[in-house]
Amino acid sequence: MITDAILWVSNPAILLQRAGGIGVLERQLHTLSRAGLFRVWISTDQPAQAAADLRLPAGLELHWSSRSIGGPSAQCKPPYLVVSGSHFIRVETLTHIARQPGGAHTAYLDDHQASVVQIVPARGEEVSPCRNLPLPAGASVALQHPIQDAATVDWLLATGTKSEDGFMARHFDRYISLTITRSLLAAPISPNMMTVLSSLVGLAGTACFLIHAWGAHMAGAGLVWLHSVLDGCDGELARIRFQESRLGSDIDFWGDNLVHVCLFGCLALGFARADHSLLPLLAGAVAAAGIAGSAVLVFQQRLARRRSPAPREDPAQGSLLARIETALEQRDFIYLLLVLAYFGRTYEFMWAGAVGVILFFSLTLYLGRADRKRRVQNEQTFQPYRAG
Repeated sequence: MITDAILWVSNPAILLQRAGGIGVLERQLHTLSRAGLFRVWISTDQPAQAAADLRLPAGLELHWSSRSIGGPSAQCKPPYLVVSGSHFIRVETLTHIARQPGGAHTAYLDDHQASVVQIVPARGEEVSPCRNLPLPAGASVALQHPIQDAATVDWLLATGTKSEDGFMARHFDRYISLTITRSLLAAPISPNMMTVLSSLVGLAGTACFLIHAWGAHMAGAGLVWLHSVLDGCDGELARIRFQESRLGSDIDFWGDNLVHVCLFGCLALGFARADHSLLPLLAGAVAAAGIAGSAVLVFQQRLARRRSPAPREDPAQGSLLARIETALEQRDFIYLLLVLAYFGRTYEFMWAGAVGVILFFSLTLYLGRADRKRRVQNEQTFQPYRAG
């Protein structure tokens, strides 16, 4: 795999602009780092403004090299990539190019036949004739000076989605959350702030179910749905700005589960007060315990996977039970809550949720045992490599 790159800057003024909430240069460097590149030469002198505010990716070795003093091509040893500083490119596309086998001199072109990435396998006098290949549609976007093109923002927003989205999130919620995220990209709002805000909205919605009235239940269902939509914004902001973190992921995880526990707890308390019965409390306690237990098991698995030396398994390619668990983690059930609240059937939702949560907890428990067994086997497989 190629690990060195030259960021070829034809217009240094572009580097100091902002796009999608972060500087153009920061986005370029984070893209290169995420694609597996370790050393980057930038073909211009370092701007004074960039020194203090530049947020560098961890582990990236950066060199500023003006073309007037020999240039980066004289310092960067082949094979290396030459990446256009006047384009944004998808991380997965750049990763694929960096991992290409062989040593052919290749230029990858955008729709306007402009070079976005070049593979340079050897010194200039040894390089074979360059072959040109088109980039996939949507893999890159050209930057204009100044950056005011809505198409550039649209291109960036497309990176905010997740392949694991449920049906309703993918076909409905994302359109709303991306619209909100668009307006927040330039605002001083961090992904973790959005997580806390969405959780507070969700908790306010669950509190509405303490009141046994159709209007209160509709308001509660609407706020819980809004929590689900806003909860998508934190991940979108993090992915678009390259601000993902384990802490942010954990806050999001526990915030969601806190809202779900409070939802069934408040439903149970509301019905128990209205009916003067302890039976709803049983359903609420079962649902809350199942959600909390499942959350602890899933979080333990998450921590274990972080410590494991084996490569992570793609949920979409895992076992049938793992895919079922991923599907059950989606928040599409909130639409069921909205429909049943409209028809005054939240009591049935509470009991159906209690049964579903117990099934989910049992499945999570079973998958946790299988995951631990597989992880032990993987660690035994990778142990000789770690020892070496």
